[in-house]
Amino acid sequence: MIKIVFLRHAHTEKDPSVNASLWGLSDEGKKQAENICKLPVIKNVDKIYLSEERKTLLTVKPLIENKKEYETFSFFNEVKRGDKFLSDEDFEKEKIKQLQDLSYHAFNGESGKEALSRFKEGVDRVKEEGKTVLIVTHGTVLNLYFADLLGVYDKLPERWKKTDFCAYGVTENDIVVKDII
Repeated sequence: MIKIVFLRHAHTEKDPSVNASLWGLSDEGKKQAENICKLPVIKNVDKIYLSEERKTLLTVKPLIENKKEYETFSFFNEVKRGDKFLSDEDFEKEKIKQLQDLSYHAFNGESGKEALSRFKEGVDRVKEEGKTVLIVTHGTVLNLYFADLLGVYDKLPERWKKTDFCAYGVTENDIVVKDII
């Protein structure tokens, strides 16, 4: 069996002066990270894969400190976006447009289709028979991937809004056994 646990990073501390890929965790996010790493489904993984964004590493820092093996993979980065910091309202509008039209290049970056293809390639590369793998990633690519597995593209905007920080989902042999929402 191939089991993969997908985890969205913990709540971040937004800093408009730096690129979002460099953001750290908020106080709330640090507590979320401590709690999520205690769950057996997370704690008992064999290998961890992270996006290149700092917040994913910080989310599983308690596991890594306990000598869990990890690797950083660009395949698991969030949908590529520009460097411009947007207000919450402007970000929300752009994100919804991106989730409604998977060919749209939101934030002057990657389209949803391109991001999904990249993410799926990464998942295929880390599958390991008989092992439980943890992929720590981001809300948009997670929703694209789970929408693809579940065939619910039409519900992407609503699903994205319901995906909490530290939300996790589980697949076994590419079948969703626990949804991210």
